[in-house]
This record gives sequence, structure tokens and C-alpha cells, in this order.
Amino acid sequence: MPTCDVCQQPANQICGGCKLVYYCSRPHQKLGWREGHKFKCCAFKIEYSDTLGRHMIATRDIKQGEMILKEKPAVIGPRIACTTVCLSCGKYLDPNQFQDNFDYYKCSKCNWPMCGPECENAEVHKPECKAMTERKYKCDIKYIGSNKVQAAYCVISPMRVLLMRHSNPLQFESIMNLESHLEDRVNTSLYTVLKANLVTFIVHVLGLPFDEETILKVASIFDTNSFDVRSPDGTKRLRAIYLTASMVDHSCKPNTKHVFLGDHFHLALIATVPITKGDLITATYCQSLWGTLDRRKYLMTNKFFACECDRCKDPTEFGTNLGNIYCSVCNNPFSQTRQWRGAMLHSTNPMDENAPWKCEKCEHTILAKQMFWGNNALKQDLYKLNKTDPKNYEDFIEKYSQTLHPSNHLVVQAKLALVQIYGNQKGYGLTELPENLLKRKIDLCHELLEIADKLEPGMSKFRGEILLDLQAAMTIQTKREFETGKITKAGAQDELMESLVLLQEATNILRVEPHMNDILEGKIQELTSLLDATEPENK
Repeated sequence: MPTCDVCQQPANQICGGCKLVYYCSRPHQKLGWREGHKFKCCAFKIEYSDTLGRHMIATRDIKQGEMILKEKPAVIGPRIACTTVCLSCGKYLDPNQFQDNFDYYKCSKCNWPMCGPECENAEVHKPECKAMTERKYKCDIKYIGSNKVQAAYCVISPMRVLLMRHSNPLQFESIMNLESHLEDRVNTSLYTVLKANLVTFIVHVLGLPFDEETILKVASIFDTNSFDVRSPDGTKRLRAIYLTASMVDHSCKPNTKHVFLGDHFHLALIATVPITKGDLITATYCQSLWGTLDRRKYLMTNKFFACECDRCKDPTEFGTNLGNIYCSVCNNPFSQTRQWRGAMLHSTNPMDENAPWKCEKCEHTILAKQMFWGNNALKQDLYKLNKTDPKNYEDFIEKYSQTLHPSNHLVVQAKLALVQIYGNQKGYGLTELPENLLKRKIDLCHELLEIADKLEPGMSKFRGEILLDLQAAMTIQTKREFETGKITKAGAQDELMESLVLLQEATNILRVEPHMNDILEGKIQELTSLLDATEPENK
């Protein structure tokens, strides 16, 4: 029989949080919570295996939408290269915001650009400012264009970790125990530059007692473990290390998402689908809408592991055909195999980037390098498009319609761009869209939802945003049809109720995003008003 965690007597009351600890009574449960269980009670544990390294396992069933973890950053700072930002809060700086619009406000001691006196005196800046001031170092960043990327920021985040060795030795050791993959990075061109810049700055400019390997290891720990942190309004973009969240393993079909809360960027890890006790808790380290070739190449190049998740092993990527193309033989109108028009090429072994690609119907085969070349060439075509002109994306989709499957990852990215333009961009607002483009947006949303349901199911941000766009377009379409007499009040009510269901689902998904609450509330009120206005008189 289980024993009480406080008095070791027989117990039958289990902790409702972690489901791992028992108590003999309610008073002992409260006592155990106060004496430390509140710091250990969680829905996961960290385990180790030779294949996964350290990873996170669910210790109990986790509900969809449940917050698994909330964690403050162990260290946060600028990216390795960025435009001029405030060293304390990370806000992008524009000289026009200052009285002297020819330069930034500068820290009075170390001369780094800042927002103002408040940020100059922030706790996060004090240790590095002291280290630089004691060596009489002055930053020389000057305004030479708002989009100028400054390489000088590469020293800040690693320096903040190194300075912890004396100010917070336990935190320093915890960070240094994270995976670095330094042996894989040390001879790359980036780390050749870091040897010259970062190491020189730490050792010779600041005179800090660290060897080259330790300095580069810190930089590599950042590259392996840091999260890309962005503020909701887009004015801040930083990178941060979260000690516990860094244990979450990668999957190309993750079961969690994360959001950043508050000015101090606490990370909240949230289950997007129900997670069963014993299951691996996963996140994605790359873009879910990339095809397998691009995802596995990115993960190997940047994270130094070969992904072997179920999605990567499936040549069709769960039936989405995200990375596949049409067979040029079967799709040729003059081919004898015309009856197989639409047949696709699949990798003969998705786990081997050098494996040939073969048609699912005929014997036509192409080399892997041909797939890489073609994929990269079309990616360049896509990335060169004017991001504000929907015609460019429509033309791209039409141009490659005989080559790329409608859900090929390049077509999907073009369709996502169109959804973001139609209804959301100047000149293409929802009320301005003609009927054909409004219908086009609705159709595109449905197509993207099908893909999201297979690759990012449940309460993923991707699904939430598409649902929000879809219901907005459907609401406008219903309003127009009702005002022009195409549908009755009863018909309008039915369609608006369908939109409301979609909006409620979107709200349930996106309400964890701090900046979305007012937007969602406004949309609910607007749709409710429309429902009231179209309510049948005899009801």
C-alpha cells in the first residue's frame, strides 16, 4: 500500500498534480506542498537514453490545452547578429525616437545603445556593464542605417553566461551541462569568426579568465538549446535558454506548443493534443511546413541529429505529400501512361537523403541530387516574390501546377501567403475583396486546415490562426449574401452559427497568446451582433 510522503504511514490520497505522491490526510498534503512538493509536482520527468539523450516523459495523462511547464529564462540576450537593439529589454532602436536623431541613447558607462536611463540601470545589464567599464571598454556602435546588422552583439549573450560563474555558480553549471555539439561546430566558418571576435573580446578586451574551449562551448550551447523569443508586437527579438524546456525532444509532428508571457518572457509549454502517461513530450525545432528533405537537412546542419520520427519515415508525410512532385513521365500528356496522370515521385528511403526517388505507378526514377537541385531552385523562385502582391503567388502556383502536388510544401507556403494577404493587407481588406477572392480565401483556409489536422493537430497556433481567418471570411460572405437577398434570415443564422463555432475553437486555441485577448473578444462581440441582427422575427 502507498505511504504518506510526510509521515510514511499508509495513505490513499494521491496528489492531483503529478499523480506520483500519496498522503494520509488533507493536512499532510498541505504540509507536504509547503515543505517542497510544490517545486517537484509536475506532469513530467526527465529521463536519459542513448538514442534521445535527456528527454521529457509524461508522468500522468495530460489534457489538451494543459500548461505542462512555465519557466523563466536562465539567460536571455541579443541574437548573434542583429540590427541595433537595447541591451536590456531587447527592443529594436530607431534614432528618431530620441531627441538627437543622429544617434542612439548610450549607456553612460559602457556606451552601448539603450532605450534610456531605466534600461541602462536594469539588473540584466549591470554585470556586463561593470566588466566592460573596469577595462575601460566603450562600445563604438553608431547609427549608419536602421537595417544595418551589427556583428558586435555576438559577444553579449555568451558573456552573460560566463559572468554567472561567480554571480550564480549553480545556474552557470546547469547551463554548462547542456548539450553543445561544439566538436561538430568548432571548425565551421561561423566558429572561425567567433574565435577571432568572441574569444578575443572575452580574453583580451575584458581579461576574463576563460579558455577558448569554454567560451566557444557557451556559444555552441546557445546555438543548440536557445529559443527564438519574439514579443507579440514585433519590436523585440531575442534568444534565451530555458533549462527545463530544453529537455523537450523534437518531433516533426509535435504534441506541444510554447508561448512567451510577460515582459520577462516566461515560457509556457502547452499540450496541443492529449498526451498519455509514458508518452514522449515533444516540440518542433524547425518549420512544420517544410518538406522532409528541408527539415532533416536543417536539423542535421543546425542541431546535429538525424530525425527519425514517424513523419520523416513516411514517404507521403501522413498523406499530405508535402515533399513530393508529380512524375514527369506519367504527367506528360503525350505519355502512354496518361491514365496515371497525377502519379507522384516518392523517396525510396526517406531516412537516406541520397536514396533515389521513384514513381508510385511507373518505373521512372530520378537521383536524390536532382530532387535537391529542383527543390532549391523553386524555393529561390518563391522567396524572391513580392510579399505584398498576391498575383505573384497565384502565378507561382499556376506555373508549377503540373510539377508540384497541390499540397507540396512550396505550394502550401504560397497558399499561406495568400491567406495572409487576402483580408489582412492594405488594398485587400475583407470588406474590399470581390466575391471570387473572398471565395478563394475560404477555399485556401479549408485546404490549409486539412494539412494542419495531419501535421499540427489540436490546439496548434497554425490551426488557430487559420480558423480565425476562415471564420472572418465566412462571416463577411454570409453578411453579403444576406444583404443581397441570396439567403434568408434563417439561412444567415445557420451560416453565422457555423462561423461562431469556428471562432470559439480559434479562441480556445489562441487565448493563451497575451496579445490576442482583445482581438478575440472584439470578433466574438461582432459576430454576436450579426447573429442578433439576422435573428428571424417569428423566433
